[in-house]
Amino acid sequence: MPNGKKVRLDDIAKECGVTKGLVSRALAGKYNVGDETRNEIMKKAVELGYDFSRLRVKNKPKTSVVLIVSTSVLMKEDFWQPIIKNLYATLNRSSINLEYFVFDADRIDVQKLRELKNNPCIAFIILHVNPDAVVKELKNFGKPIIEVDPKYMHPAGVTQIKFSNYTSMYEVTQRLIDYGHKCLCFYGSDSHSMSFRERREGFAACIDSVKDKKIRGIIINFDNSDLQYSDNELLRSTLEKNKDITAIVCANDIIALNVYKVLDKMGKRVPEDYSIIGFDNVKIGEYARPPLSTFNVPREQIGDEIGHYILRLTQEDKPQYSEFIIRSEFIERSSIRAIGKNNE
Repeated sequence: MPNGKKVRLDDIAKECGVTKGLVSRALAGKYNVGDETRNEIMKKAVELGYDFSRLRVKNKPKTSVVLIVSTSVLMKEDFWQPIIKNLYATLNRSSINLEYFVFDADRIDVQKLRELKNNPCIAFIILHVNPDAVVKELKNFGKPIIEVDPKYMHPAGVTQIKFSNYTSMYEVTQRLIDYGHKCLCFYGSDSHSMSFRERREGFAACIDSVKDKKIRGIIINFDNSDLQYSDNELLRSTLEKNKDITAIVCANDIIALNVYKVLDKMGKRVPEDYSIIGFDNVKIGEYARPPLSTFNVPREQIGDEIGHYILRLTQEDKPQYSEFIIRSEFIERSSIRAIGKNNE
């Protein structure tokens, strides 16, 4: 807001054309708000610079949990909101309040972060973006920390809730091999996140397990610091150099859909020339032509699982797990096909 004016719920409501009460419910993560409306309100709040620490629920329960979330995560359209919504609902049923601490990963206010030391919450939940500066400060407070799909690896002392990245990619690579593909490519960026690296490792492990069958695996590892989720020239040159590649396994759906664009410019078709697989099951992938094969991340279930884990923390002296994995289900659509004499 101009002149350093604090952003109020009324300001957000006016910008979005909704009531102040609806804004309050949406920002608090309450479940009686439509997903599209919630996303619009959340984005507008971030854009205007709303101070989420001011968000309070009347008659707040004594027990609370603080959700540590970056502005970039809140701005992501439909991926994280189902997790937050179900987490809120699960905790709310047991009279546990969910509070927000929103930070800008590029300009972390460490002093404001340190003020959380006096918060009477029972645990901190970090959603995906987990910079060292944030995690180190939180560990100093001596309370349980739960990281959901952590972007970066940190030392022991934090519970991690992750997707079945390694196992999923191992299994789908084996499926493509069973479909007759003998030269496969993994396309991703290790430096982008821990999930991307684990997916690449699952692919590589499967290829290694069948090396005696003359199956070849090629890894394209690009720099994603610009968040373009592609390196078109590197992909194109690799495909032109390795004419026997028939399948491309991608670190996520956005990368896979960018592959579609490169192949179209090369005059290649999916799946006739290349089978393509992504990860995350974003909505746009279902409407691509052809629809993208992918792994569904069960966002609602993840929110429930986090909530139930928090409930167990209220009954235990300390966390019992250092890590647990949420299985992602493979959705086979028409972006892949079987090849070879026995698979036509």
